[in-house]
Amino acid sequence: MTRYKAKIKHLLVKTNLVFLLLCTTVSGFSQNDTVRINSDYQIMYCSATNGTVLPMQEIQLLLEGPKDKKWYVSFSVNNSPAMILNDNEGINFSEYNMSLFFKNTSGHIKNYTIELKEAWLEDLSPLVIPEEYKSATIQVMPLADPEIEDYYPKAKINTSQNYSAKVGKNSSYSVWVPEGATLLENKSEIEHNIQEIKLKIKWPNYEEVNYFKLIETDAFGCNSDTIFAGLEVVKSFHVTFDENNTLCEGESLELSPIIDLLSDYSYLWNTGETTKNIHADKEGTYNLTVTDLKDNQIVKSKVEVITQESPTINIEDHVVLDDENPIIDIFEKGFTYLWSDGSTDSELNISESGTYSVTVKSKNGCSSTKSISAKMKSELFEINLPEIVQMCGIQKMILEPSLSIDQTYRFLWNNGSSDPSITIDQAGDYWVKITDPDGFQKTAYTKVIYHPNPIIVLGTDITLWDGETAILDAGNENAQFIWNTGESTQSITVNSGGVFVVEVSDENNCTNKDTLYVHHRKGEKFGVFVGEDHSICSGDSLRVIPIIEGNPSYPLQYNWLGLGKKTSEVYLSDNGHYCLEVTDANGNTESDCLEINILPTPEVDLGQDLESYANKIIVLDAGTPNCFYKWVTGDITQKITVQTEGKYWVKVTTDSNCTASDTIDVGFMENYPYVGLPKAFSPNGDGHNDKLFIRGDDVKEISLIIYNRLGHKLFETNNMNTGWDGFSKGQLQDIDVYVYVLEVTFLDGKTIMKKGNVALLR
Repeated sequence: MTRYKAKIKHLLVKTNLVFLLLCTTVSGFSQNDTVRINSDYQIMYCSATNGTVLPMQEIQLLLEGPKDKKWYVSFSVNNSPAMILNDNEGINFSEYNMSLFFKNTSGHIKNYTIELKEAWLEDLSPLVIPEEYKSATIQVMPLADPEIEDYYPKAKINTSQNYSAKVGKNSSYSVWVPEGATLLENKSEIEHNIQEIKLKIKWPNYEEVNYFKLIETDAFGCNSDTIFAGLEVVKSFHVTFDENNTLCEGESLELSPIIDLLSDYSYLWNTGETTKNIHADKEGTYNLTVTDLKDNQIVKSKVEVITQESPTINIEDHVVLDDENPIIDIFEKGFTYLWSDGSTDSELNISESGTYSVTVKSKNGCSSTKSISAKMKSELFEINLPEIVQMCGIQKMILEPSLSIDQTYRFLWNNGSSDPSITIDQAGDYWVKITDPDGFQKTAYTKVIYHPNPIIVLGTDITLWDGETAILDAGNENAQFIWNTGESTQSITVNSGGVFVVEVSDENNCTNKDTLYVHHRKGEKFGVFVGEDHSICSGDSLRVIPIIEGNPSYPLQYNWLGLGKKTSEVYLSDNGHYCLEVTDANGNTESDCLEINILPTPEVDLGQDLESYANKIIVLDAGTPNCFYKWVTGDITQKITVQTEGKYWVKVTTDSNCTASDTIDVGFMENYPYVGLPKAFSPNGDGHNDKLFIRGDDVKEISLIIYNRLGHKLFETNNMNTGWDGFSKGQLQDIDVYVYVLEVTFLDGKTIMKKGNVALLR
């Protein structure tokens, strides 16, 4: 049987699947006047792939027609428009093989029905197509869909890389690697009805552009499309940076190196940082050294960062707009704009109050964004606060603004208060800043002027005697006056007792009042004078005789307050305040007072009468320093020395002229035995001179007192056999010079006194 193969170019199906139809004609069996599909055809086929077409993928249908005649037939696939077989050239053989290729990517079995529509001879006479042989339905298996998971399309020479793929649970697969590459690992395991494939490929030691590929074969023995994984094998990795290395002012720029190979790397920046990414906040050159930790390969790169200014948006945070022209315009040459409503003009026409934002971008790519609150002028509140407030004296007032819109406000006064009102008690300039709930502010100012109240001095209360008058003057010329007497003049004349009140109003309408009490007495006016204040010396007294002035009505009564004396004159000798009241026959009382200040009298004590040895100098001290001194000898110093017997006196006078005096008898003895103290002693416990004793003969009584430099008494004894051991109050005294006072009475009754120094040693 001779076969002829012909090619039908394309067949379009309504399902939008493209298939290629190849037809082959053969000679042999003849079926007169009929055309039909031979029923002996394969029902199931694999889907066509992008690889080499396998025989089992070719769909074969054998058509039978008239023998020794040219015949024609039309057909369709899945009810697509009918097409004439063999490009209208007709068929000259009784058998004709159709070859079809279908690609099924639907993921499930796809049915294709090939139906013969009409058949005819060359002379257009029809041919019969038996109904039972008119069509054939072919099932095409779904195309397997293997997947190579995301991978990096570069690899370094002579390195191994891991790759992952997925195929069906019950499928087999094959992996192809290029020449020079080695498949080191090929493992698979089932997870969640998917077969996970793990591949490890070692790439050759030379650079090339190549690929590896994967083909899946499903349980029906159908192959998938061939999946190609292209990659480039290179000697070294490369480090680059994004082209946008502009740093906008006030921001930071993340520098992130781009490395074209996957590996484990370490990083070292010239800033000292060792992370992959760093943030640059200033312009300059940033150098980066990258080390591949797998083979220690080092690549250096750098990036220049340039600082650019971010645009300034010159608009307030809160904008009040004119209702007639509600436009915001922020035009700056060279900038682009994006408002929150999507508009891109520099100006925004606002139709209602609200919050708006704009992003402004400069030519260098730096941008700034700002939000603003906009409000129509007609919707903004108004403040009613007086510009000037007049105040008087110590008057206070509450300053509170009136607001046109009833809503919640925040207040800030110039004194820091946040209350809706403040209390004013002094002059000054005041302002309040008021903020509404949307953040819009207004400020109102008030000047507070304080005027002093009129100063009224009617004087102290007065007393009028029979026949006397007084003028009460309220001052404040050109003011308005109201007296409680009904008068409205600046001054009035009074001649009787009573309470007089005047109210004065000045040109600023500031007012003040004053009151004066007038006392009336019968009889004639008189006065009492007890003299000026006095200072007297201690021990003296002052005689006080009052002077009565005027013509009082006698008899007079005297009363010294606090003394209980009713006499006119008294003697005063103590500090104090003394007052005298004098009452006449009409019961009128006048008084006067004086102060008595007692001045100290100097203390003068020359001591007891003295007797001393012949040729012994005696010093007499009047005490009380800083006074005036007068001695019997004519000396005027505080101290004098005497060497002769006699009676010596001194008179001491203070600055206040207070005086005191004292007298002493001084005598000198001859041929009396020596009595005294050694110049030093040493209380150190060595048994020699440890105590200070009095030495002398014919002694009846003694008195010894020892002082330190500060005048504190350390030791005292009346027993000649009791010595000082250097202790005072249980504590040994320091090495120093101490003062002693020694008084000695001899057996014949004579007494002497000695003063001197003694040294304490160790």
